[in-house]
Amino acid sequence: MQDINTNKICITSIGLDGEKIDQVTFMEKPRIFVKKGYLVATAKNTLPEFEAEYEIIKKTDIFTSIGPVYILEIKEEGNALIAGPSIVSDMEKLVRIVDEFNVEKIMVDGAFFRHNFTKISNATVLIIGANYSPVMEKVVNNAVNIIKKLSLKTPPINTEYLPKIDNVALLNDMESIKILDFETVIGNTAKIFSDENEKYRFLYLPKSLTNNLVKIMVENRMKYNFDIILKSPINIQLNDHNLNNLWKLRNKIYTLNPINLVAVCYNPYSPKGYQFNDSIFKKKLEDKIGIKIYNVKKGAING
Repeated sequence: MQDINTNKICITSIGLDGEKIDQVTFMEKPRIFVKKGYLVATAKNTLPEFEAEYEIIKKTDIFTSIGPVYILEIKEEGNALIAGPSIVSDMEKLVRIVDEFNVEKIMVDGAFFRHNFTKISNATVLIIGANYSPVMEKVVNNAVNIIKKLSLKTPPINTEYLPKIDNVALLNDMESIKILDFETVIGNTAKIFSDENEKYRFLYLPKSLTNNLVKIMVENRMKYNFDIILKSPINIQLNDHNLNNLWKLRNKIYTLNPINLVAVCYNPYSPKGYQFNDSIFKKKLEDKIGIKIYNVKKGAING
């Protein structure tokens, strides 16, 4: 195996990035510019579009719809078209392969509907885009909900054995646990909200937290106060109405696998043809989120 210095980074993508024209909106997109020494993990059929010079250093057995994934070392800087795995297990495998080259960082380009990939990342940078809605307030409120979801903490009890449990469970601690006879809450909410379960402090959900469950929690908020433990924040599959209601409840939400959200950026432009005032959008987001955020293109230049 070729020796790669530890000060290098590797770039890959969930899907396709770096093309001149977006395949969905048919509008211009920012290119991906790679520098000499970078590693790139991309599908074979993207290589004819590379403007950067490269050397193939490994061919993997990970396949995408446009060919197997190759790992390249960039020899001369330039633009690149990058397409990586769109399946979580394949991305996990690719990360393990890239790790063989002792790179310092592996950067994975994602998309808003692929939050599930955050669970395999050591750190996540969230970008809030204007594309969610032409109404700025809706975009800001949606951003707040996403950040709350990605900022969930671990439970205040020992949960060492919970990942091994495939079914919904009620518990006070690992010594006092009731494992139910189903894996998902869908069609089973009545079995959870029964009088005999009032004594439990936590409800463990190995799969999704659903709209119907939150609706039942709201209806029974004076009787059932168990906090929710999820495997991952991305298991919260709720519409905006129920997500807003979830945060209003006294029930706390925890996760076994917290996400390390290291930065939040914003993009005031939408491919649908509208844009927000940069400074107003930034201020509204910072006021609601409570942290400093950055324009995804300008970085810290815009204050």
